[in-house]
Amino acid sequence: MNTFFSQLKNEAQNIRLSAKERASMRATLENTFASNTPVKSPIRVTSNTYLFFSSRMVSSFAFVLVVAVVGGGTAYAAEAAVPGDPLYAVKVNVTEPVRAALAFTPEAQADWHTKAVERRLKEAEVLAARGTLTADLKERLEANFEMHTAVVEKVLAIVEERDVVAAADISSRLESSIAAHGAVIARLGRDSKDEESRNESGRLALALEGRTRSPVRTERTMAFDAAASQETGVVGEPETTMALSQKMVPQPAAVALDSDNAVVARLFMNASTTLDSVEARFRTLKEKLDATAQARTEAQIARVRNAINEAQSDVHSGRERVEKALKDATTLQAFLEAQEKFHERVLLPVPDVEEDDDTLREVNDR
Repeated sequence: MNTFFSQLKNEAQNIRLSAKERASMRATLENTFASNTPVKSPIRVTSNTYLFFSSRMVSSFAFVLVVAVVGGGTAYAAEAAVPGDPLYAVKVNVTEPVRAALAFTPEAQADWHTKAVERRLKEAEVLAARGTLTADLKERLEANFEMHTAVVEKVLAIVEERDVVAAADISSRLESSIAAHGAVIARLGRDSKDEESRNESGRLALALEGRTRSPVRTERTMAFDAAASQETGVVGEPETTMALSQKMVPQPAAVALDSDNAVVARLFMNASTTLDSVEARFRTLKEKLDATAQARTEAQIARVRNAINEAQSDVHSGRERVEKALKDATTLQAFLEAQEKFHERVLLPVPDVEEDDDTLREVNDR
């Protein structure tokens, strides 16, 4: 442990900021603190005699640890760094490894590495918006992205053995996030004045789209699909896969049905919660949008809400439909966050989400 902290201190001592950089950092921090509202405490007290840490508290504790060792200004500034910035090495080589080290369970590890994937995608958005996404920076982002994705895929196999619902939850969130941020990157890069950045943004968006066509799958699921292919010649045929899963892992039909229902219920909750967040963020941005963007975004939100409600009442195709709704809700959320961050750009309405025609007509008639 002493060696670990000594290494962190040695790394920190090699980092120095100029007076101009410190002043810029201080102004950024003051603006951030002034614009953020207080949040609920991450401490969760249970009826047990011990105090347990939520995943959010572990993440906060990790950052506090880094702040204590590396220094507050450096740690905070590193969080906003993107590839090419001087403090990016601190972010990916110091602060993030500390966070990863404090993810003790397979579920926590999968959750952290999923968040790390999202961090890389948001960094790509910043570079695309700046018009500075070069081939070299894209390759660095992709390498780190693939590393974290590989860890998620490996850990998910362990999570699935313990909790099928949790594994499906993490997998769906990861796929939805990749699709959502890929669409934002494509939109931001398309208007770039820099040719290289425009081209690399498009290539990265296409690569991410390819990832969503090949969803994260655990070894167990792939084994079922492979066996199904050998017996029927059809890869991933649902009934055959289910039958094989029951042969390979004996279980009553009722247990399998309960598991499927539990997965749909979790995905439904995630989609609903995500869309609630979308609606809250839209209310804060609504007045800054023109009438067309307002109407079309409202229509998109309404369509996704209807899709979520319909998926809940449709047992047979519920999972497929709620996964699509979760993806659309996540895409709306990513575009609203980007619109807020890159307010000088016009990113709404979301190009990859369908609209509710009836709602659109109703809004236009007001």
